[in-house]
Amino acid sequence: MLSKKTIGKVQVLFCLMSSAAALPAYAQEVAADTSASAQPADAAAAEGGVGDIVVTAQRRSERLQDVPVAITAVSPEVAQKLGIQNVRDLNLATPSTDIGENAGSIQMFMRGIGAIYVGPGLESPVAIYLDGAYLQRTFGMNSLLNLVDPGSIEILRGPQGTLYGRNATGGVVRVSSALPSRDYEGQVSAEYGRFDHKQVDGMLNVPLSDTLSVRVAGRYTDDGGYITNTFAGRKLYGGYDYTARGQLRWQPNEVADIVLGFEYQKSKKRKDAGALLAGAPLCYVCTPADGPPSNFYETRLSDLPAWRSRMLRSWMKASLSFDYFDLTSTTSYEDDKTVQAADNDFTPADIFVFDNRGVGGKTFTQEFQLASKLDGPFNYLVGINYLHDKAFFNVALTGDAYASLPAEPEVFNKVKTESISAFLEGSYQLTDQIKITAGGRYTYDKRRVEGVNNAGFQAFGAPTSYVVNPDFSAFTPRFVAAWDNGPTNIYYSFTRGFKAGGLSTPATRPGAIRPEKIFSHEIGIKNTALDGMLRTNLSVFYYKNKDLHVQIIDATSGGSITENAGSAEGYGAELEVTAQPSGGLVIGGSLSYLHADYVSYPNASAVCFDSTGTANANAPGAVLYACSKDYSGRRVPHAPRYQASINGSYTFDLGSWEANLAGVAQYRSSFDFFAGAGGDLGLDRQKGFVMANVSGYVSPPGGNLRLGFYVDNLFDKKYSVFTSTYQPYGPVYIAGEPITYGARIQYKF
Repeated sequence: MLSKKTIGKVQVLFCLMSSAAALPAYAQEVAADTSASAQPADAAAAEGGVGDIVVTAQRRSERLQDVPVAITAVSPEVAQKLGIQNVRDLNLATPSTDIGENAGSIQMFMRGIGAIYVGPGLESPVAIYLDGAYLQRTFGMNSLLNLVDPGSIEILRGPQGTLYGRNATGGVVRVSSALPSRDYEGQVSAEYGRFDHKQVDGMLNVPLSDTLSVRVAGRYTDDGGYITNTFAGRKLYGGYDYTARGQLRWQPNEVADIVLGFEYQKSKKRKDAGALLAGAPLCYVCTPADGPPSNFYETRLSDLPAWRSRMLRSWMKASLSFDYFDLTSTTSYEDDKTVQAADNDFTPADIFVFDNRGVGGKTFTQEFQLASKLDGPFNYLVGINYLHDKAFFNVALTGDAYASLPAEPEVFNKVKTESISAFLEGSYQLTDQIKITAGGRYTYDKRRVEGVNNAGFQAFGAPTSYVVNPDFSAFTPRFVAAWDNGPTNIYYSFTRGFKAGGLSTPATRPGAIRPEKIFSHEIGIKNTALDGMLRTNLSVFYYKNKDLHVQIIDATSGGSITENAGSAEGYGAELEVTAQPSGGLVIGGSLSYLHADYVSYPNASAVCFDSTGTANANAPGAVLYACSKDYSGRRVPHAPRYQASINGSYTFDLGSWEANLAGVAQYRSSFDFFAGAGGDLGLDRQKGFVMANVSGYVSPPGGNLRLGFYVDNLFDKKYSVFTSTYQPYGPVYIAGEPITYGARIQYKF
C-alpha cells in the first residue's frame, strides 16, 4: 500500500504532467492552422528549423527526439557559438544539473545525486564516458573539463543502470572527440583575457590515403589566477594545463571502421585557495593568525607547492557493420596521478597540512557489444564489459599539530577493483507507433583495499593497518513503453541503478561502504512542431535511493570521506525548449523543479557549535567540534529547487561580413554544499544567483577568419564554488571567478 505522503507526491507529478501535456498539443494545433501555407521540409530547413540531432545514448545512432531518455545534447557548432569550452559551462543550459570542480576533482550532480569527493575505493554516481570508454577516476582530470575538439556532448539524466551499468545512478556524461575524416582541414585559435588568461587551440585533419586518416588536436591554457594569497604574495587558482590528442582511423571497406586514439594531459596549478569566512565563529587558532581576509577574493594561507597532475589514456574502437547486426569492441587504458598539498587550518600558521603525495592509478576496460538491425518488429542489444583498476592514495599529515608525533612515512592506500557485467535489451514494435523495450544488466564488483596508517592518523584512532575485501553484485533492469507518431514521442520508463560500494580512502574508518541502489519512474514528452522550428522536451520523474553515499569532512584527516545515509527520494520536472524561427536566430531555454530530501539519515556526521568552547574536552577552546545529527527530512546537497536558463545565438550579415552575437543566462536557487548545510551554523550553503555569459564574432567573406570577444559572469556576481565548515577551524569557502573578458581569433583552412 502506498502511504498518503507518497500518493500526494504522485498526484503532484500527474498534475505537472497533465498541465505540461498541453504544450505539444498546442504546438500541433498551431502547425495545423498554418499548414495551408507551410513550405516543403527542405525549404523550411533552409530558412529555419532546429534540425535533427543524432545521439548514441542508447548505444545506437538515433534521433534525439526518438530516444526515451531525458538528454541534453550539444553539438560542436552550438558549443562554439555559446562559448562552451569546458564541461562546467554546460551548467548554464542543462536542467537539474550541477557540474563543478574543487581541488582538481570534478563534481557532478544530476537531480540531486552526485559526489563531492571521488577517489580510489569510491567513484562518482554520475558515470563519465570518454570516446566510448568509462572513466574510473575523475580526480585531477582537467582534460575532461576542457572540451578540446569535441565531436559530441551528451548528458543523460536519471539512472542508466542497464546500458551503462555501475556508477550511473545519477546519470551519464558522454564526451566524444571529433573523428578523423577524409577531408584535409585544420584550425588554430587563440584568446587573451582578464587575469592574464592565455589559451591556444589547434587541430589538423589529414587523409593519408583513401582508407586511412589522422587527426591531431591540442590546447594550452595559462591563467594568472583571480584569488590572492596576501600572506605569500601569490595568485591562486591559476597555472597552466595542456592536452594533446592524436587519432588514427582506418576504413578499409564498408564493413570495418577502426579508430586508435591517444591523449596526454598535464597541469600545474595553485588551487589551494580556501578562505575563512569573515564574521563566522572561528577557532582559537585564528586570532593569532590575523583571522580571515576582508576581501572576497583574498585568502591568508601557508605558501604550499603548486598542485600537479598528469593523465595518459589510449583507446581503440573497432566497429564491424553487417547486414543484420553491428559488432563493436571498445578497449581503453588510462594512467593518471595527482600530487597536491592543502592548508587545512586555512591560516598562515603552519598548524595542519593535508599533504597528498600521490593519488591515481591504472585502468583497463574492455567492452563488446552486438546491436541487431532486423527488418521485423524485434531488435536487441547485447554486451559484456570488463574493468580492471589498480589505484593508490598516499598522504601525510604535517604541521605543528603533529609536531609531538614521530616523523614517519606517509599513509599508504592501495585499491584493486575488478568488475564484470553483461547486459541484454530487446525492443518490440507492437504497432507503427507503439514500442516496448525491456532489458537488464548483471554486475559483479570485487575490491581489495589495503593500507598502512602512520602515527598522525593513529593518534585519532585509525588502525595501524587494514585489509578489506568487499564484493558487490546487482541486477539493474529497465522497462520502457513509448508512443511515437513522428512529431510527438510520449514515453514511460522504469529503471534501476547501482553505485558500487567500497572504501573511502584514506581509510580512517576501515569499514566497507555499502552499495547505493536506486529505482526511478519517468514520464516524458518530446515534440517537434512548426515545420521543425520548435522542439519541446518535457520529463517528470520520481526516484528513491537507498544507502546513498554522502560526503563529510573527516575529523581525523581533515579531508572528505564517505559514509552511507539511510535513504533519500526526489521528484521533479524538467522542460527544454529550442526554437529557430529563422536561419540565423536560435533561441533555447530550460526550466526545472527538483524536490530531493533525505527520508532517513539518523546519526549523520555534523559540526556542532558551542560559543563557550568547553563542550569538547579533546579540543579546549574550540567552538566547533564533531557531533551527530538527524538529517532526516533535510535537503540533499547540490539540489537547488529551481533552475531556469535562456540562451540565444543570432547570426546576421554586417555588410559583406558575417556577425554573430550569443548569450546564455541561468538562475539557480539556493542549495547546500554538504548534508545539513554543515551543521549548527548552516553556512555550507550557496544563495540563489544569476550567471550570464555573452560572446560574439565577426567574419570576413570566405568565413575562414573569425575575430571575437567574450564576457563571462557578466553581472560580476560573487558566489562560492565550495563551502565547508571544518572543525575546529571554521567555515571555509572558495570564491568563484568574477567577471572575465577577453578577445578571440580563429582561422580555419
